[in-house]
Amino acid sequence: MVVATAIVATACTSTTVREDTTASATDPAVVDSVDLVMAIARTAKLHTAEYHVHKIVTHSDVKFRRTTLLGHTLDTRLSLGDRKIAIPIDVTLKAYIDFSGFNESQVERSPDGQKIHITLPDPKVVVTSSRIDYQSTKQYTDILRSDFTDEEMTDFTAQGVRAILKTVPKLGILSTARQSAARTLIPLIASLGYSESDIVITFRKEFTESDLPQLIDNERSVVKF
Repeated sequence: MVVATAIVATACTSTTVREDTTASATDPAVVDSVDLVMAIARTAKLHTAEYHVHKIVTHSDVKFRRTTLLGHTLDTRLSLGDRKIAIPIDVTLKAYIDFSGFNESQVERSPDGQKIHITLPDPKVVVTSSRIDYQSTKQYTDILRSDFTDEEMTDFTAQGVRAILKTVPKLGILSTARQSAARTLIPLIASLGYSESDIVITFRKEFTESDLPQLIDNERSVVKF
């Protein structure tokens, strides 16, 4: 069994922008939905939120003796042969929003044209690094058993990373990615004549664990979900 006994997450944000779009972003002619979509897609290619998560993964390997008595199977724990390990791991997650497919359907204006609502593309989360703190790893191995192998420790670490990924909807990284996107998009849209208080930027929904297969970028992750 793999159990998380401690999780600590810290966040930082960054934004990747293209340098050749300043003129178009501030051009007064960029006023209709199509031009606004093009300005957003060019100016804000990716918005990212980075989280550093510290987690302790524990595993107990207990030996049992299986016997059959009167047609019933019994598992008896042996007094010897236990192995236990606690592995501190440091995992870096990055959430990003790719605007390459952004389109006019994701821009809504109020009837009077004063308010605007931008629905962001769904975010993606990638595991960019996973590291075992070998110096702080603690294990107990009975004299009759061998130590945990590097392969076993790597497997336990992968299980720990996947456990972290299951907490993504509650971890805050998606909200941080949205806020990072808003910090870039709101000034851009305001430069087109909108009041910042009339600009709303959201995701299309609140994401849950059931959305994880679509949210996790397995192709770029060092650990697959």
